[in-house]
Amino acid sequence: MLQPTPGPATTPPAPASPVPGSPVPSRSMPNDDPERRFRSLPFALRRWSFSAIWRQVRMPVRRRRWQGLNRTVAAPYAKAAAPKAEGISLAMGDFSGQSGLSRAALYELERLRQSVPDLEAIDLNAPSPVETTVGTLYLLSAPDTFARLLPLIAPERIAEAHRIGLWVWESPLFPEDWRFALDLVHEIWTPSAYSRHALIQADERVPVHVRPHHVGPPQRVAPLDRQAWNIPEDAFLGLAIMDLTSCPARKNPWAHVAAWQAAFGDDPDKVLLLKARVSKRTRVVLDELAEMIGGAGNIHVFEAHLSEAEIAGLQRGADVYLSLHRAEGYGLNIRECLDAGIDVLATDWSANAEYGPSYDNYHPVPWRLVPYRDWTRHYPDGAFAWAEADIAAAARMLRALAARSAGASAPALPDRALS
Repeated sequence: MLQPTPGPATTPPAPASPVPGSPVPSRSMPNDDPERRFRSLPFALRRWSFSAIWRQVRMPVRRRRWQGLNRTVAAPYAKAAAPKAEGISLAMGDFSGQSGLSRAALYELERLRQSVPDLEAIDLNAPSPVETTVGTLYLLSAPDTFARLLPLIAPERIAEAHRIGLWVWESPLFPEDWRFALDLVHEIWTPSAYSRHALIQADERVPVHVRPHHVGPPQRVAPLDRQAWNIPEDAFLGLAIMDLTSCPARKNPWAHVAAWQAAFGDDPDKVLLLKARVSKRTRVVLDELAEMIGGAGNIHVFEAHLSEAEIAGLQRGADVYLSLHRAEGYGLNIRECLDAGIDVLATDWSANAEYGPSYDNYHPVPWRLVPYRDWTRHYPDGAFAWAEADIAAAARMLRALAARSAGASAPALPDRALS
């Protein structure tokens, strides 16, 4: 495991993490926020188009409308105070979506089927009718989807069912937009203590249990065809996969590009693939990354819908998986790569700091806490802090990993070693 060394202390220690048991942060204050330039003029004008401003003006009204719709749809499905739990077992969720949440739901569905052989399932995107009474209901999708998910079954079918929700959250504060869903479930499963810390704040009458995602054994898939991607066979290959559709700031793609550039410049034998999923309002991030990359040919940002097997192939073909996130409710790609034996270099804060240290191929990047800041204002309750990864430390670690991959000695860094 790589142990990074913080630079000289130039600021007081960062405040303690709001989550008990979090690792010690970096005390250094490097130039670790490459997004800063895009928050300033003239670059900020691209983010703050007329449509973007109008969207922010309308957002409070839209949130109230969503909350009203959720309450209206949920009202007939209120949970029984004393469920009888007599009937079939049913799982409902977004099992065919493109997000990591969908993959996590599939993992949980597979685990449940091992212990509940007669489990039936309803996919949000390909529903099938259920005509019998449900005794145990597993809602394996976030409350954001309930307005579409619940109407797929008649309220009377689940009226007396014991309901379990699989929820994951990535900020330290409970999402108020989910409060309506507390009346629908008897208990909550969440994959990390970090996520539980946020969810237990809502209602002490609803127990919240930590149930790590059931990441299956690595798939037997062919690794990435480097020739098809015009990547030299002997190149050191980094990979980052991120969903930027709602809050790019949380995944922090700018830090990934900056760390790779600081480590390797435009070396064509050191290649980073960054798979990004964006929405109409966050597409501007692709322009920002392109501006950072310039004419360098060793960082490739791409959009594509990939199957599970194709994602697994990308992971298997990488020499290192990079995640310089600001917060993670679990970090499914991180966990999958760790299980596959791929070196993972990640901000050592939030959920991945719980399971990462148990892997020899986990390399923790130090961090400092900074106030939440995000031009999309994805989190309306923004009075919290999240982590800013130490880019200089990440670059040093990347160079050491590349040297080890090439069979050379790791760079001589006095306070850090390869093990």
